[in-house]
Amino acid sequence: MANVLVLEPWYQGSHRSWVEGWRSNSKHTVDVVNGSDSGWRRSLVTAPTRFAEAINEARQPIDALVASTPIDLATVLGLLDRSKRRPPTLLYMHESQIGYPPGPKGGQPYRAMINDWNAITSADRVAVASQFHADLILERMPDFADGLVRGSGAKVESILNNLHVLPVGVDTSGLHPIALGGPIRVLWNHRWSHDKNPGEFVHAVTILASEGHEFELYALGEVERGGEKAHERLKNHLSDRILLSGPQTYDVYRQVLCRSDLVVSTAQHEFFGLAIAEAIAAGARPVLPDRLAYPEIVPEGFSSQFLYPRSLEESLRSILAQPRDEVHRYRRETMEYVAKFGWPTIAPKYDSLIDEMLAATS
Repeated sequence: MANVLVLEPWYQGSHRSWVEGWRSNSKHTVDVVNGSDSGWRRSLVTAPTRFAEAINEARQPIDALVASTPIDLATVLGLLDRSKRRPPTLLYMHESQIGYPPGPKGGQPYRAMINDWNAITSADRVAVASQFHADLILERMPDFADGLVRGSGAKVESILNNLHVLPVGVDTSGLHPIALGGPIRVLWNHRWSHDKNPGEFVHAVTILASEGHEFELYALGEVERGGEKAHERLKNHLSDRILLSGPQTYDVYRQVLCRSDLVVSTAQHEFFGLAIAEAIAAGARPVLPDRLAYPEIVPEGFSSQFLYPRSLEESLRSILAQPRDEVHRYRRETMEYVAKFGWPTIAPKYDSLIDEMLAATS
């Protein structure tokens, strides 16, 4: 058993679920030190000092560090007490800034991309949650690094060629479909943000409602600036169909998952898809774009059933014309497939990588 310290700048939402899920299912002792709760931008700036102090002042030996992105890992390690042994460090990349689509005003966050580059070269091991993310970062990061410092791309590429793919674990306990009558229930359980493309979702359901299709909506998730207009448009046009909206408590959220027939996405950015995986585990049929990490969370051979190549509107139109039994024809297959992401299966893979790191330094 090892003492593992997780450095988590943003101990909220899916990041918190990730830490707590692994900790609850690990053979190791997993502790966490988190950034400030004064907003994620401030947390990213102040977290390195907090993390270094926590490591320097730790009463128990720290056998391994796990740094969660986005994190300024190079600064954290540079602030460590030089008289102490530096623990082997795993960088777990929930996201990489180089993979985000440009914001509404265009441009890309170069400082954040440089931060990722430095973190990759500072860690002993690097892991991501999906093969999609692994392929994307290997394709883009070496060229980005080489464009800043000639010759550095080869070093980054050698590191990323040994990238580990460790999916985010899913808490499947207590998730099971609840049989309901009435209209089909469509679930949106993402942030209302530019990168999740909520405008396409609102456009699709508004058009389908005007055509007379029967359905009800769960419009969950925090509303950010980039999604305010889409969220307001949904409330203005389809308020009579919305069963519940906005952020919910953990218990209410999971009840909604179990009551949903369809879970949809229009995302332009998704490095794993935890919210979708949770909904599938609860029995919702996925209706997802055929891109990003989504092909990895539906059963192989069923892509044509669950991944749409063109538009959400077109896919939903055909599904809403089906009886509920037909909508859920492949429910058993999808639930069984995402069960492999359950923490009892995934946690040993994290533990095994920690064991490899420790063996390499012994």
